[in-house]
Amino acid sequence: MDEMESSELIRAEAVRGEAPGPAWSFSLRRGDALWIPDGGDEGMAWLDWLTGIEPPPAGQVFWKGVEWRDRGPDDASAERGRMGCVFAAGGLLANLDMDENVWLPSRMHRRERAEESIERWARFFGVWPVPAERAPFVRERDRRKILWTRAFAGEPEALVLERPLREAPAEDRTLFLEAVKQVRAAGCAVVWVEESPDAATQAALAPLAAAAPGPA
Repeated sequence: MDEMESSELIRAEAVRGEAPGPAWSFSLRRGDALWIPDGGDEGMAWLDWLTGIEPPPAGQVFWKGVEWRDRGPDDASAERGRMGCVFAAGGLLANLDMDENVWLPSRMHRRERAEESIERWARFFGVWPVPAERAPFVRERDRRKILWTRAFAGEPEALVLERPLREAPAEDRTLFLEAVKQVRAAGCAVVWVEESPDAATQAALAPLAAAAPGPA
């Protein structure tokens, strides 16, 4: 395997949703950024498919050269722990405090130096210490940045970001895009799922490849 092949993290081959439509194929290597144009109502569960939470109705998704369905449960869980996610719907567990939501992935995947990484990103986003309170008692702006902290903590090898900047104020957008720049420089691949990122976001993510479906 040559150096370029070994750097590939994610590959999608002929992926389709439930409804008839075109197939999507693309790949990402370390440090790449890929934009998937998706408004959230196309029935394409990209975050679930790319992280191996569930398989697509048609096609295959590979992580580090292995199709997710070919991994055993323990292996799939361990590899999923090497990815960070921002969910469009938040992805909070309602029965956990905000600090517990941030800590959960690190505890599940036994990440080394988890406390150091969580503190680093919480300070970066301005939400340190992470509040030991349930979500309704934390203002929305801080909840968003706490969820960003959860995604970036643990030195992820890939980030899957589902409309991460929706309704975020300008200064927070700038902060988030700087965080993306930093992790990409360290080799993290980034998938940005959004119907149409604004020009400033696309410029900040450059070089940014755009995924496009094949013929239906």
